[in-house]
Amino acid sequence: MKIPYRWVTEFADLALSAADAADRLVNAGIEVASVIPLAPAGLAGVVVGEIEAIERELGESHGHRLLLCRVSTGRERFSVICGAPNTKVGARAAFAPPGAVLPGGRRITATKIRGVESQGMLCSERELGLGDEHEAGILLLDADARLGQDLITLLGLDDHVLEVEVTPNRPDCLSVLGVARELAALTGARLTPPKPAPKESGAPVTTLVRVRIEAPDLCHRFTARVLGGVTVGPSPAWLRARLRAIGLRPISNVVDVTNYVLWELGHPLHAFDCDTVSEATIVVRRAGKGERFTTLDGQERVLDDSMLVIADPRRAVGLAGVMGGADTEVTDRTTRVLLESAWFHPVSIRRTSRALGLRTDAAYRFERGADIEALVVASARAAELIAELAGGAIARGMVDVYPRRRKRVRVRLRLARLKRVLGVAPPATRARRILGGLGLPTRVRGAVLDVAIPSFRRDLAMEDDLVEEVIRVWGYDKLPSLGTHGARAATTGALPIEMRGALTAALRQAQTVRRALVGAGLSEAITHAFGDPARAALFRAADAGEPLRLLNPLAQDASVLRSHPLEGLLGAVSVNVRRQQPDVALFELCKTYEAARGAGRPDPATVEPRWVAIALTGRRTAPAWHTPDAPADVYDAKGLAEHVLAALGIAARPGEAPRLGGFEPDCHAALVNDAGAVVAEFGEVAAPVRVAYGVDAPVFAAAVALDVAAATAAPPLVYQALPRFPAVQRDLAFVLDAGQALTAAEIEAELAREAGPLLRQLTLFDVFRFPDGRRSLAWRLTFQAEDRTLTDDEVNRIQERVTRRATETLGIALRSA
Repeated sequence: MKIPYRWVTEFADLALSAADAADRLVNAGIEVASVIPLAPAGLAGVVVGEIEAIERELGESHGHRLLLCRVSTGRERFSVICGAPNTKVGARAAFAPPGAVLPGGRRITATKIRGVESQGMLCSERELGLGDEHEAGILLLDADARLGQDLITLLGLDDHVLEVEVTPNRPDCLSVLGVARELAALTGARLTPPKPAPKESGAPVTTLVRVRIEAPDLCHRFTARVLGGVTVGPSPAWLRARLRAIGLRPISNVVDVTNYVLWELGHPLHAFDCDTVSEATIVVRRAGKGERFTTLDGQERVLDDSMLVIADPRRAVGLAGVMGGADTEVTDRTTRVLLESAWFHPVSIRRTSRALGLRTDAAYRFERGADIEALVVASARAAELIAELAGGAIARGMVDVYPRRRKRVRVRLRLARLKRVLGVAPPATRARRILGGLGLPTRVRGAVLDVAIPSFRRDLAMEDDLVEEVIRVWGYDKLPSLGTHGARAATTGALPIEMRGALTAALRQAQTVRRALVGAGLSEAITHAFGDPARAALFRAADAGEPLRLLNPLAQDASVLRSHPLEGLLGAVSVNVRRQQPDVALFELCKTYEAARGAGRPDPATVEPRWVAIALTGRRTAPAWHTPDAPADVYDAKGLAEHVLAALGIAARPGEAPRLGGFEPDCHAALVNDAGAVVAEFGEVAAPVRVAYGVDAPVFAAAVALDVAAATAAPPLVYQALPRFPAVQRDLAFVLDAGQALTAAEIEAELAREAGPLLRQLTLFDVFRFPDGRRSLAWRLTFQAEDRTLTDDEVNRIQERVTRRATETLGIALRSA
């Protein structure tokens, strides 16, 4: 969510830069992804100019008349040629005189057009980098804009925008006021929220509109105001600029005000053309099954009876909490406005939004839980602004149907609990001041703080929630060091339960794996457990079941639980490759999820096998003068899987029947433990899979089953003295006929079996393919005795025995040269 910082400072008297404010928020648990300047990069020297006269017409260009205008900046006058359709005498507009610079580095100079000198440029939104509008003409400014004033200053573009990422439990921060409240609490600054006082006149609103709620379980409160005599038109420049700053497109003064108040106070509103509402009656009801409704975007939607609609006695006029209807939208012909401010059940809005694939700013806030009490302030603020910008009169009073009143909530916070959880606690007066700064009225009753929970903090329900509020504002740096258990114990008198005892076996295993792979040069990735069903289908093996679907997914591409260990990791590979990082080596400790089989229950539990997934693409090592420029291959993936298993003390050997999908069939193998259980799989990621992730280069991957590894008995550690006698080595190469279906592992097993106890090491060091399809595999055999130096005769006899066994039993030939 984009929050212009200057807007925040209108509510909180902050002596911080935007970057410092962002740091304070992050340290208090409110993530700020970026702080970016609001002004388009490179824009400089553009000022307010007035078209004093249109001196003559110079013909047409691209269907528009070219006009020679005299433009004044208050101190100077310029002759400017302009072809915009909205050029008119007396208009004040964005003017770039010679020397000004537009986005992209375009410097304005005097130039001749059709033989006439043009001394500057009257600019459109698109030319200024402020929006996409161009065909409508130049950017017109308010009539009272000061001539010669810098455009960046006039439009409030000398500002920064905070990109705030709010977690679902903090809907109170989905507004400028919410962010201002947080910063005021963190800095001790005074918070000054808007206090609207709309001037009402004329007939009581209850004589102009009626409201009936037929679904009180889905709509707990609905309010309505009526404004008459309004004139719908463009919003003033300051409002248009502020909406552009938050990424919204200005539409009209009435609609823009509802969007402005949504961002300012965090509560969605909707404006209806009152004259199009039949019988001046609003009915909040469930939709009929199969009912059709056309939303503001012109799309006809088919509804069901789980959805809530705003209707009049004849038809639906709005999709509650999501989007209004095309039949009752505010247009330039509207003179009476019905202003809705309501509270809808979060689950209902979420289901409707997901079912229809309709994501709106209103639905985003309602589904997280709007403030049922603040909707009155939002309605008053919007009515006040509409009357100011569109004229007209606000009818007296407000229709307020409130069938399910919110119960007051109070939570007690014991100072002893605060100290027990944190190890340290601020004085009671400081804790009270912290909570009060967050908008939580607090009374001190001895060693207990009695806290009233306001309607905008739906995330606060128990004592430890208040503990968190205190420490995040007071500062996590106040916590005693956890570097030693003794220091913590000295402060608290006892260690917290979660710190007692050793790490669990699973955590120890994860630490071992993490150390091994980071030491091998890989980086750890952490990805979401939610995935795209289309991608999940590409990984599915023939005997695998369907992935588990979420009941209320955030998006279609995050609607199933991870069913393959590589799903999330390949997404991380894709992100790196798209950002010009072609050499990627990542791993992830993750879980997959599948339905438990054979339980016979209607809602089966899930099993969650643990994995370490590994993915490689690009070069094997970073480019350097002393390393070969070789690409990663399947043997790197195999080696890393073996490296992980070795770190866990598990001996593994190549085995048959890999089970995971998503690999190329002819480049996919498994590693098994001594019991024959598959403990790891590796191979090349199938081309359709990596293409679906947008990766063109080959990707090699491995997946180690950590649960299988944990169940595998590691061989006991045995001390072995350093050898006292020298080793003897022999090299043997064998030729396999084309099409001979023997693996290196099968040959190694026969060689080792026949070589006997004196064989210390067996290494495959060369593979060669002949043009006719035959293969040559060469092994180095290392022999050593613990009690004597081996003679050549002893080793030669073993070599002859091994060679005879391989050629006679396996049908392969000894390569002589």
